[in-house]
Amino acid sequence: MKINKELKYAKFSYDESSKIFSVKAQGQVVKFNKVYAFAFMRFVIRMAQRNWLRTKPPQEEPDTPYTGLTPQDIGPNWREAQLASKFHKDLEFAQENQDLLPDHPDQTEFSY
Repeated sequence: MKINKELKYAKFSYDESSKIFSVKAQGQVVKFNKVYAFAFMRFVIRMAQRNWLRTKPPQEEPDTPYTGLTPQDIGPNWREAQLASKFHKDLEFAQENQDLLPDHPDQTEFSY
């Protein structure tokens, strides 16, 4: 039984009866017996694994400038606006919790 594989520039064939592996490329033919064919296939597999498993060298990514908002974009009073927002949230929380009864554990004062 013969096994053939043809590519654009090369042709590979294996003849099981004579146990010959041949490579034909550019008008030249290389024939291997079963020992050398096995060694050649081991070589090809090792090269493929070496290239497949090789880690890629780290590539430097260009620094992209930050395109988000900066304090200068918000305005000169950005810190006051931030504190006012926090104060407003704290005030809302305090107003929501005024509904608690005086004997509620959160409202008790401890003496030490």
